[in-house]
Amino acid sequence: MSLLGQMKLQAQQSLEEKNNQVKLSADSLALRNAKLKEVFDYWREFSELIRVIEPDFSHVISLPSIGDLSGLKVSEPFAEYRYRLLSNETFSDDISHVSLFYFYKAPQVFKFERELGIAQRIKDVLWRYGIVHTAEDVKNEHARVAAVSFIIPWQVKGSIFVTPLPDSNVLHFSLKNIAKLGEMELEMPFDQVDATFLDELSKLLLGQENSFWKLAKF
Repeated sequence: MSLLGQMKLQAQQSLEEKNNQVKLSADSLALRNAKLKEVFDYWREFSELIRVIEPDFSHVISLPSIGDLSGLKVSEPFAEYRYRLLSNETFSDDISHVSLFYFYKAPQVFKFERELGIAQRIKDVLWRYGIVHTAEDVKNEHARVAAVSFIIPWQVKGSIFVTPLPDSNVLHFSLKNIAKLGEMELEMPFDQVDATFLDELSKLLLGQENSFWKLAKF
């Protein structure tokens, strides 16, 4: 076979391999999108049931330098998903993320005053964890700010964001204020994000006994 003939054969084989890779990539993308839609469908039903049941959250959430929140309920859950934006108002068929929002709530409210140094530390805690509050300066008889007055409803907003890693079969989970204050990140192959995984994650959110940390990968 001539050199050009060999090169044509090699080029044809290369094109076939690339086409197969594209086909596999498209198949994988479709499966990943289907998995993200499954996650959304799970959390949509989960949210509907939570709004009816209004379950108790049996654990205490401690706000450093402020106090303990107890007798909380899991409330106001909301699930959504978004398609990836290509340009302006044009969207692709790829899901960019799935999210779940929720609150731990009780009817009580913290009301107190703190001197400036301590007040700043309290503000830092509240902003770090996204705690809704009001803070008003308190002036002394010389019209100087001497303290800060706080009003802090007993409500902690939490969230779970699931995003696919680019060109990957891995899903990235961002967890905020789930069962306790703080943020955590983990990654899971999408084929391991099944009903059991979502059940255990949801049990963690509800404060129930769970085996989520045995399944999670960091």
